[in-house]
Amino acid sequence: MADILVVDDEVGIRNVLAEILMDSGYTITTAANAEEARRCIRERKYSLILLDIWMPDTDGITLLREWRAHNLLTCPVIMMSGHGTIDSAMQAVRYGAMDFLEKPISLKNLLTTVDRVLEQWQRLEYQKSLTRSNRDDDDGLPASGAILPVFQLPEYNLKLDFNLPFRDVMHAVERAYFETTLQYQNLSMARLARHSGIERTHLYRKMKAAGVELDDFRIPGRLPSPLPAIRAPFKPKRP
Repeated sequence: MADILVVDDEVGIRNVLAEILMDSGYTITTAANAEEARRCIRERKYSLILLDIWMPDTDGITLLREWRAHNLLTCPVIMMSGHGTIDSAMQAVRYGAMDFLEKPISLKNLLTTVDRVLEQWQRLEYQKSLTRSNRDDDDGLPASGAILPVFQLPEYNLKLDFNLPFRDVMHAVERAYFETTLQYQNLSMARLARHSGIERTHLYRKMKAAGVELDDFRIPGRLPSPLPAIRAPFKPKRP
């Protein structure tokens, strides 16, 4: 089975994740902070890293960026956070993460995500090996069949699948943006126009293009369960 490194400064979460994964047959190493994680990476190669964003010494995204800059990433990384935002998820992808788990992490979600990412990584490595063997001149481009990350934020009805064309990804983002902000603005188009900075005449058109109809929100049972409280955006520490 795969050898997994779990990096989290909270001992309770670290131990629970390790226990669940060991019970599923994985070999587990744990690290309580960035310095321990650095030592683990130097001493051993892993099949997967579960990396917490919020840590007291060096945050997870800074550590991920450091590993990538020094070519130390030889396995997939799944970021974890109890304060996840789209911004932090996008930063994680930019520096090499393949998925994002929001705390509290359920047993099912943990195991499903770990299995999926390991499978995606194996397919990606296989595609790379085929590309290297079939390419006479290495142009440095990634394999055309590469499996890219898929992030899901179910509380915002948002799925970011980077395997899709840019147009489709932006359509999903726009739909989630309008649905979420419309609810936070109490279904007021005037307030939504001020919040978004879009004139109301254009706002109706853009919402319709994104598949968001104001009348749908007035149908009993159409409005989703209460949205999570608005959280301040994550700002990683500068190295």
